[in-house]
Amino acid sequence: MIRIIANPAAGRGRARRLFPAAHAAFALVGATDLRETRVAGDEARLVRDAVDDGCRIIVALGGDGTSSKVAAAIVASRADCTLVPLAGGTGNDFAKSLGVPASDPSAVARLVAMGGTRHVDVGYIDDRCFVNAAGFGFDAAVLEAAAGRTWPRGDALYLACSLEQLVGYRGIDIGLGTAAMRRYLLLVIANGSRFGGRFRIAPDADVADGALDIIGIADASPLRRALLLGAAMRGAHVRMDEVSAAREQQTVLRFGEAPIYEADGDLCRAAGPEVVVRCVPGALRVVTSGSSAVPGPLTRSAP
Repeated sequence: MIRIIANPAAGRGRARRLFPAAHAAFALVGATDLRETRVAGDEARLVRDAVDDGCRIIVALGGDGTSSKVAAAIVASRADCTLVPLAGGTGNDFAKSLGVPASDPSAVARLVAMGGTRHVDVGYIDDRCFVNAAGFGFDAAVLEAAAGRTWPRGDALYLACSLEQLVGYRGIDIGLGTAAMRRYLLLVIANGSRFGGRFRIAPDADVADGALDIIGIADASPLRRALLLGAAMRGAHVRMDEVSAAREQQTVLRFGEAPIYEADGDLCRAAGPEVVVRCVPGALRVVTSGSSAVPGPLTRSAP
């Protein structure tokens, strides 16, 4: 049984405009039941309802936040469910990191019909689950700047807000593990490789390697910031002097006070100045295509 959980507000209405195409495409594989989120946090309730009703395939129609919240609820339920991301948001980074053609409802429905799945990792910032990436510093400032804007649309929104923050952002002091505090422009905890719509922030990240890529970009002058972010669109920033990269299953981040951060596009505040970052390997099953797929029905039990 398949259910679509949709956030009509995602992508500033883009998700709602996809409803007809999603209905038509998924009706061909037996999914005619679409439930809309009404208030913040509705995803968890709708996932519980879907699990209670016997659904084993849950399509998340929305942006990264929608996929993240649906995934978190699936993981918390320990149900034998597969997540199917359908991109109706702004950046849609998780779907890009998975390599799923999530902007095309018909293509995604065909993947569902083929039945290929894989297990991927999820990350946690303290008790907050994320599926693609979480960031401290510049990206949270950009997200705050983007809130409430209606133009430009899509990936260009993040790019425009990033450019605005090049001069105004002051950086953030972070102690990574046992290292001394250092001033960063941005620190990203990456499960997937994509970030902010257009940035290949962790080009070597693998959503199924059992670890998280930690990409730190030291603070710099506005001109150097522009060069770093420009390089990050191609994934070339990792070769620059200001950038550090590590891969960890668990670590601790230290701050001067409880920081604001973003997780899969949502702004959050940590509980305190020390933040535990951890990876839970293979916790989520997703639809997929290609050599990583596990043949068979989507309802098959995890090994």
